[in-house]
Parts: sequence; C-alpha cells; structure tokens
Amino acid sequence: MTTSPELQGKFGQSSEIARQENSVEKSTSTPNLDSLSRLLVDENGQPLKAIPPVEKWNPKYCGEMDLVIRANGEWWNEGVRMTREPLIKLYSTVLWREEEGDEDRYYLKTPAEKIKIQVEDAPLLVVDVAQVEDDGQVFIRCTTKTGDMVIADAEHPIVMRTSKLDGVDEMRPYIRIRRNLDALIHRNAFYHLIGWSELQPTDNGEGVVLQSGQEKFVLGTIE
Repeated sequence: MTTSPELQGKFGQSSEIARQENSVEKSTSTPNLDSLSRLLVDENGQPLKAIPPVEKWNPKYCGEMDLVIRANGEWWNEGVRMTREPLIKLYSTVLWREEEGDEDRYYLKTPAEKIKIQVEDAPLLVVDVAQVEDDGQVFIRCTTKTGDMVIADAEHPIVMRTSKLDGVDEMRPYIRIRRNLDALIHRNAFYHLIGWSELQPTDNGEGVVLQSGQEKFVLGTIE
C-alpha cells in the first residue's frame, strides 16, 4: 500500500492505539486497523477530529477485514473486543454504507482505501437522549456512543422498523445520524422517549407520538 505524500509522515496517536489493539504482527498486504490509522491524520500527523468528507473520496477497494460492529455497539477486531474508545471514535467517522439490492454493505473509507466490514444491525448506537429547549420549543437531542449528537427533526427522523437479530424479528427504534448512516436507539434511551411521548390519533389508530420541535414521530400504535 502506498500513501499519498500529504498523508505520509508521523502516524500520530491513533497509530499507537492501533498497535496496542493489534499486538499480532500482520502482513502489509492485508487490510487492518493499523494501516487505516496512518491515513486518518491531518497535515500535522494528528488524528482527525471532525467528520471527514467521506462522500467525496473514491478510493480503491482493498478487500474485507475481520471487523464486526455488533448490535450492542461493541466493535470486535479479529475476534477481540476493541476497548480503546478514541480509536473506535476515530474509525466511526469514516463509516460508509452502500446499498446493493436489498442488502446494506458497510465499509471504512479513507482517501486511499475502502475496506469492507460487518455490521450486525446499525453501525451507530444512541446511548443518551435529552429534552432541550430553544425559542420556546422542546427538542429531542440524541447522542451516540461514539460522540455524534443530533436533534431529531426532518433530516434526522426517528423511525421504527423490523430487524432480524438471532433469527428473531423485532421492532426497534432508529434515528438517522449523518449521510445514510443510522443509529439504533438503546433500550434505556428509548424508555425515556416513550416517557416524553403522548397518545395521539394516527393513520393506524391511537399511537405513541413523540414531538421534537415541529416534528412528530410515531413510536408505536395501540391496537
């Protein structure tokens, strides 16, 4: 793998973390977290902090790596749970989703590499919700485990959809976070949303309706 001149140089903190996460020596021809760390740095060799313009990058496909984002939000690399939160947050900024037929495929994408990973449910997980007030209106703020923060609105809708996990279909809540990436809303956070909701008539009968600003989201119906 060759790295463009502007991305060469000091690996920065993220590379050191990656070495600690992956103590087993790997071939440079195999996609791995250490090689990705070298690309996720700014001009000073420091880890990127802002969400990069992944949608503008068109790197070559470099194969698949043994990295799984589990339904509970845990990241597992080569069968080992990743515990370095700064590294997980770094890689979450370059998550990329593509739709192929009825299947969603997920990648980690840098300017030079596009590597396929596995995602059991949603790639992000909302672990905290809050009611915030602005100009006399109450909004719902959602925060993910990796530090994303959005207000539930027309661009970031909360939806209920059926997901199959361990062979069982289950209705679960999601919110759009950025681009085409969704986050599963953790059960504990969802309980708060239910508590802030009201029973209102909907097209499908009486529903549990959550309001954020001028937007309303149906979290369920009562038959």
